[in-house]
Amino acid sequence: MPGEARLQADAPPATRRVETIDMWRGLVLVVIFINHVPGNLLEHLTMKNFGFSDSAEAFVFVSGLAVALAYFPKLNAGDWFGTARRCVKRAVKLYGVHLLLTLAALVMFGQAFLATGITELATNHGRDISFMEPARALAGLVLLSHQIGYFNILPLYILLMLVAIPLLMLAWVRPALALAISIAIYAWSRLTDFGLPTWPVEGRWFFDPLGWQLLFTIGIVCGVVWRGRKLPFSPTLFGLSVAWLLASLVIVTNGFGQFPGLYDGARAFVDLSKTDLGLGRMFHFLALAYVLSQMRVGEAILRLPGADKLTLMGRHGLAVFAAGSLASALGQILLAVSHGSPIVGVVYVVAGIVGLVAFASCLEWFSTARSQRASARQSHVPGRASQRNGAGV
Repeated sequence: MPGEARLQADAPPATRRVETIDMWRGLVLVVIFINHVPGNLLEHLTMKNFGFSDSAEAFVFVSGLAVALAYFPKLNAGDWFGTARRCVKRAVKLYGVHLLLTLAALVMFGQAFLATGITELATNHGRDISFMEPARALAGLVLLSHQIGYFNILPLYILLMLVAIPLLMLAWVRPALALAISIAIYAWSRLTDFGLPTWPVEGRWFFDPLGWQLLFTIGIVCGVVWRGRKLPFSPTLFGLSVAWLLASLVIVTNGFGQFPGLYDGARAFVDLSKTDLGLGRMFHFLALAYVLSQMRVGEAILRLPGADKLTLMGRHGLAVFAAGSLASALGQILLAVSHGSPIVGVVYVVAGIVGLVAFASCLEWFSTARSQRASARQSHVPGRASQRNGAGV
């Protein structure tokens, strides 16, 4: 019933939980940056080497969770139009960021090619058509139908933010209804093998929204149903999750190196498609998320030195993601110029992470200073100070 959703949403939000989400989002951004500089040694330490899923699943799920925590209370309070407007505004902002990031990356790769003559800088990961047929490529970029490698997750996020409007409304009526419709769309897209096409290069979106919307919906439903409450523990579900995580670890590592070809052979039987969000990938991530939440790993990490830096990065997620995307493009260029030097890769990635932390810290400082100035201006408005003091009594 709608009333059930309202009661759950009215539960007082847990500040610690919001900090945990920001921390996980910051950690995901770090992993994305590492993986987007392919060839560096630190890439071998990220989660994609130990299981079926990777940072993309975490990015989409946490985004859905954050959308529920940020927008559902407003929708639940009756601000339906305002909630829809905020989602559209966010999607438009993401669209602008995506265009600017892609164009900036193309300029960087183009200039690097002119300076070095390394062909792969201009041709790899779908960049060739941008330089060979710039007019068609630009039109495709504007339509979101042309996406270059490592800059193709924001188009998915843009559509998900638009889909978030009906998803939040369905979750308000009944969370199970939103989940059921999402599952039906996912099943239909997988059974019919339908996906959004790319243009001018024929193909499909690397992250197909019809498949990935399911994980986003699960994030929203979790945020609505368990807002302010702990996810219930099930010994059976916990055991199955651990078993799936261990099986995934053995398969991905080829039986810890004892059975070469095990991972490649398993692909024929386990649904691991990244484009469509294969069931094997999704269940691996959900199992990992469930185990981590039950073991309170996020709260344990928050107590570690330096965890506050991850929280800062997550709090300024879009800006840090944008900076990390451009930094990863520069890292790809440096690795190409240095012929994949392991020293260059490690040094650059470590320096890049430090730079992203510093960038997030600067953003936090400016945000705090702006808030203090706004508070100071309000305190000089007649009647404002007394109203605030009265509200606190």
